[in-house]
Amino acid sequence: MRNEQDQIGMSVMAGRRLHLEKVGVNRILIQKINLVVAMLLTFASVARCEDVDFQRDVLPILQEHCIDCHGPDEAESQLRLDSELSALRGGDSGERLIVPGKSSLSYLIERITTEDSDARMPPDESPLSEKQVQILRSWVDDTTRWKPVETKLASQKIDHWSLQPLVRPEVPDVGVTNPIDAFIATKLTENKLKNSKRASKRSLIRRLYLVMHGLPPTPEQVDSYLSNQHPDAWEALVDDVLKQPQYGERWATHWLDLVRFGETHGFETNRERPHAWRYRDWVINSFNSDKPYDKFIIQQIAGDAVGEEIGTGFLVAGPYDLVKGQDPAFRLIQRQDELADMINTTGTAFLGLTLGCARCHNHKFDPITQTDYYSLQAVFAGVDHADRSLPIPVEQKRKLVEVDKQIFSLEQKLAQFIPEKSPPGTRPAVTATSNVELFDPVDAKYIRFTISKTSSSQPCLDELEIFANGRNVALASLGGKASSSSNLPGYEIHKLEHLNDGKYGNSHSWISNESGTGWVQIEIDGIQIIDRIEWARDRDGRYSDRLATEYKIAVSLDESTWQVIASSKDRLPYKSGKQTKPTYQFDGVSPEIAKRGRAWLDDLNTLQARRSKLAEAPKVYAGTFHQPGPTHRLYRGEPSAPREEVVPAAIKALTDLALPANAPERDRRLAVAHWIANRDNSLTARVMVNRLWQHHFGTGLVDTPSDFGANGTLPTHPGLLDWLAAEFIDSGWSVKHIQKLILTSNTWQQESRPRSEAMAVDAASRLLWRFPGRRLEAEGIRDSILTVTGQIDLEMGGVGFSAFEIDAENVRHYFPKTDFGPADWRRMIYMTKVRQERDAVFGVFDCPDCSQVVPGRSRSTTPLQALNLLNSRFVLQQADFFVKRLESESKTTEEKIVRAYKLCFSRPPEKDEIETAIEFLEQSDWQQFARAMLNANEFVFIP
Repeated sequence: MRNEQDQIGMSVMAGRRLHLEKVGVNRILIQKINLVVAMLLTFASVARCEDVDFQRDVLPILQEHCIDCHGPDEAESQLRLDSELSALRGGDSGERLIVPGKSSLSYLIERITTEDSDARMPPDESPLSEKQVQILRSWVDDTTRWKPVETKLASQKIDHWSLQPLVRPEVPDVGVTNPIDAFIATKLTENKLKNSKRASKRSLIRRLYLVMHGLPPTPEQVDSYLSNQHPDAWEALVDDVLKQPQYGERWATHWLDLVRFGETHGFETNRERPHAWRYRDWVINSFNSDKPYDKFIIQQIAGDAVGEEIGTGFLVAGPYDLVKGQDPAFRLIQRQDELADMINTTGTAFLGLTLGCARCHNHKFDPITQTDYYSLQAVFAGVDHADRSLPIPVEQKRKLVEVDKQIFSLEQKLAQFIPEKSPPGTRPAVTATSNVELFDPVDAKYIRFTISKTSSSQPCLDELEIFANGRNVALASLGGKASSSSNLPGYEIHKLEHLNDGKYGNSHSWISNESGTGWVQIEIDGIQIIDRIEWARDRDGRYSDRLATEYKIAVSLDESTWQVIASSKDRLPYKSGKQTKPTYQFDGVSPEIAKRGRAWLDDLNTLQARRSKLAEAPKVYAGTFHQPGPTHRLYRGEPSAPREEVVPAAIKALTDLALPANAPERDRRLAVAHWIANRDNSLTARVMVNRLWQHHFGTGLVDTPSDFGANGTLPTHPGLLDWLAAEFIDSGWSVKHIQKLILTSNTWQQESRPRSEAMAVDAASRLLWRFPGRRLEAEGIRDSILTVTGQIDLEMGGVGFSAFEIDAENVRHYFPKTDFGPADWRRMIYMTKVRQERDAVFGVFDCPDCSQVVPGRSRSTTPLQALNLLNSRFVLQQADFFVKRLESESKTTEEKIVRAYKLCFSRPPEKDEIETAIEFLEQSDWQQFARAMLNANEFVFIP
């Protein structure tokens, strides 16, 4: 029937051509008419083929011409279009192969109709005929046929183990009290293995301190534990170790590896980040305080929204290319790389998913689409690498107030020395970052700040603070109610509610909707006696526009009668952001009065210098935030090939979380943080307890700790992993709770001695028939050396020390130190982490570069390690200190040897070891003996 219709159509066209030629119509016009007729006939033919069948009509076209819609890049995997379900699901490219009802938006139609011969399907042959194209178009545009396919696709479930809902499994009943031991024993029985016996008390306390603190126990701590015969002695020791501050330093080291924390930018300039250390200290304090892990997550992704500003140092802990390219296209690539770093680290650290694999195409193994990736990019698109000012600490603010009072008093005394021709006002001009109004105590209920002139545009205040008895009573949390003459519309960061929300900076500020004028008012809770008001335009110091330069502050009890208590009239004029200082003239007065005036002026200058320092807000390298524009999916990850706009969202296969395209920047991060930290997220708890297990036993239950996807490995003990994850959540996300369970288990307390019959079954000890001993990491080795030599400085926190001499050119050059002093003898976690450089002595012990996420360090054995521990200046110096310590704490040769063994190995020497040591000393000296002890395998080994 169709062939007959086509023949009729051809006849009509031929007849029409002859007729037109007879009447003398131009041949070009004839060709155009014929083309239109052909198109109409084609559409008519398709219209007549209302029932396009996939098997009969579509599949033969796809198979005959080998259309599989693989990408023009041969490395891109192919998609076989052998069913409508697979066609709707699409391939790896991230493009929507089929958009039901919209063939013009479907990638399949784009590929078969493109004029680019390299990209057009089918490859290496002529393009499809117009009729074939129209059949495919009709197939795609038939929305009715796609509805059941869409339903079927939506109903498909993910069957990968780590993405299943978390259900607490039953603990095997094998006659043990610790659930961990029950799961381990069951697996051992299945493999015809059994546990090893309990390790000696000396081995256990040494293992405990090295694993949990990264430091060896002192001989006195060992003796105390050995003498404690109480049945709960071990549990009490575990509790004590978990409470000591060195615990947080040790476990923060693992976390900082994981989140690629560094204190330089990397790349060619490799400039310093002098304020990055605050994030390191924040992590240490978080572990020491056993901060609930769900809060730990939220505070690192959106700490600025929950009062933990430093936590967002996580987002920008990675490398940053400070030098931006001149080519706009290259700058776009640089920005994409910055955002990729944030997305990848968030995915691997918290979820154990390799999100970065979906940057250029759909993930090849996990249910993460390219759209998911760019939806997450929309979440982080407003994050920028930068220092950020923190709120001034309360004690610092108290000192600032006291200094302001002293300055005010001195300025009043010095007013008599201002010449009459000087400008009016004795108080300093207003500043954008801090202004204090002091006045006699006054009763107030309503406080109104009226602005009559600004430095530019509409006035802006980031916070209006009103003090009664030293407390800011303006806060909304204390009942303060804000009102205003007008508010700038359309900006989430500039709202009236920010005037008294206790948060500083431009991103939490009020702006009037009147050019140069406006008023704000705080109604406080009840009538109170106030004596001080503080205000600023931007305490973070980033903006100085919109500053109120002429103003008055008035109070009222009934909102009808007002009393002015402060104004700009007694301030010096504001000039381009610089404070104008008055000129004092001491001529024409008695020498005694002049002397007193000059002394007052000296005191004033000293106080003003002190005030400048006190007014400086502390900074942290934790990023700054801006409201981002639209985010688009990028074809093959190319910034120059944007596709459809995406909304801020998480992974669609795992959650329906999605926000509007114009959602406030902070809300985006906060929403994703809450999704990750939600107890219903099956990945979060599993991933974290696996990391805890990894650092207790050397290997996780899943030995790909940052890949819980299909390309990762299966857990050795899936029931135990899920039980620990459920217990973790039910404990209130307590890290220390899980650690205590592990440390008090018989599994962790086994000896590490190998057994031949067990080695034949499980050589890697993954089934945990023994404790897997291992070498300490670089930090543990260095800190242990400093501990036994008595030189370690256990001061916590603050600016770290550098292992390098720095050539501070535009491009930084780092040269390893050759001389060491007390400043270098702090714990290694406080050594400034320089990207692309490693400590000359201990860097060879597999220290990460901190430009990449490191879920677990490798453990290599190289000649350089032995040479550095034996001959480096650092070790030679420490060996001398070790000798001096032995001389000061022991008298005889044998006593020194015994003391050395207890310090280094947490045990006394055997008789033959004493004899060997004495023989060695007769042929050598104490310095060589000390070096040998610090190089012994037993010294660097977790037993």
